[in-house]
Amino acid sequence: MGQILFLTGLQLFGVYFGLLFKRKIPFVFIVITGYLWGALIWVVGGTLLQILNIPFTVPGMASFFGLLALGIAVLHARKETWKSSKRELSLIFWAALVFFLVLLLASHFNFSIASPDSAVMIATGRRFTFEGFSPAIIEELSLRGVFLPQLQSASVFLGDDYLYAAQPAFGFTFLLAYFYLSQRILCQLGLNKRQVLVYTLLATLVLFTTYFIAFQLFYIHTNLISAAYLFVAVAGFWLASVEGVEDWLVVGILALMGFSLARTEAPLFALLFLVLVISADRVSYQIRLKTILPYLSSLVFWYLYLYWRMGEGTYILNPERTLLVIGSLAALALLVLLSAVKAIKRYLLPHLPRIMLGLLVLLLIFMIIQKTDHFRISIYGSIYNLLETGEWGLTWLVFSFLFVVSLTGPRMPGEELLLYGIASFFATLLAIVYFRVPYHTSWGDSANRMFTHILPIVILYVLMKAAHSLSIDTTSEEKATSN
Repeated sequence: MGQILFLTGLQLFGVYFGLLFKRKIPFVFIVITGYLWGALIWVVGGTLLQILNIPFTVPGMASFFGLLALGIAVLHARKETWKSSKRELSLIFWAALVFFLVLLLASHFNFSIASPDSAVMIATGRRFTFEGFSPAIIEELSLRGVFLPQLQSASVFLGDDYLYAAQPAFGFTFLLAYFYLSQRILCQLGLNKRQVLVYTLLATLVLFTTYFIAFQLFYIHTNLISAAYLFVAVAGFWLASVEGVEDWLVVGILALMGFSLARTEAPLFALLFLVLVISADRVSYQIRLKTILPYLSSLVFWYLYLYWRMGEGTYILNPERTLLVIGSLAALALLVLLSAVKAIKRYLLPHLPRIMLGLLVLLLIFMIIQKTDHFRISIYGSIYNLLETGEWGLTWLVFSFLFVVSLTGPRMPGEELLLYGIASFFATLLAIVYFRVPYHTSWGDSANRMFTHILPIVILYVLMKAAHSLSIDTTSEEKATSN
């Protein structure tokens, strides 16, 4: 019961934080995604305490949350976002109650699934409270990321072996966020409410009844967490671009931070989508500086800390690769700073998506020439996993076909963000195998699990293209009838 109350507390604190954006971000979205922000705050707070050598204890974390709550209260007072109607308070209460009951049900049955990686991440998190960021802990963080271990560290304070309810909490929140954001995006494409509801329900059912996705609702690992944050980030970026509401960009950046902390290689994938956001040039230069630069600066600080502490590193992240990540983050920061220069804005930004994808393809060709057998094994293993051994059923076969068919449809608003994001994701996923052992045929293969990150966006893209085509056809028929 203790951890259910703890996770519900994170959900409510996330709502309390999210209400800062209630003037421009839908209240329902803030309420249903509260757990994402509460969990992220716990992870960032715990990590910051240990970097600063402040004791990672219950009083330490309570002090952090107390000071943060006070700071948020001051912002609420200034922005007058603390005022809530009875309907809004009722929605917060019922959302927290449903969240609590879902976790209670998940805890009663406890279908948790763990692999050796899961056990290591749980054990690493528990060691935080005794060792802090010791050299052995830093080695684990450079291998598997900080998010899940830091979240699981709370189990020590709660007197539990591990947080068995954390994964279902992410799964339930992701389901609600996927349904809500897909619905909102389809509304922007011109469908009526009935069509939006049918399309969104169908897409949500397809995604969450896919066996490997349903499996990960209880599988203690980073991939469903990564998928949830990346989807919210990409949806937020698209809505910021199309609706013109810059607070959606803030939401996207916050979600991208959660994604970036989940796995050590995640920032490389995050940068792909940020490049596409910058190239679209749909949000003001000032808001880009206020949102993207703090995100990049925070990650540079984190990876510099790892570089300083890691020693020889691991086969995933060593000093040389850490410098590569830092250099990539710094290069994007420079692009953000220069994105208002007229020459760059006119001659570079519009072509950035094609330049980025082209460079990735050229890099891949070079890598394949260098390690032909290495890539042959990896490509074969990845394709075979998608179609047979990865526990995806027919999902990837069907949506790969639908994705290709969708390319022939009429262009839709903000299409480059999703189209080039998906293509660049797969290119980068294949490129990073150059630095590690080949991908292999197994559901537990790293690439196979990382396909979880991009599948929700692939399904969303196919859904949006179908909806956009239907909207155009409906409009054409209405004009013909009126004539």
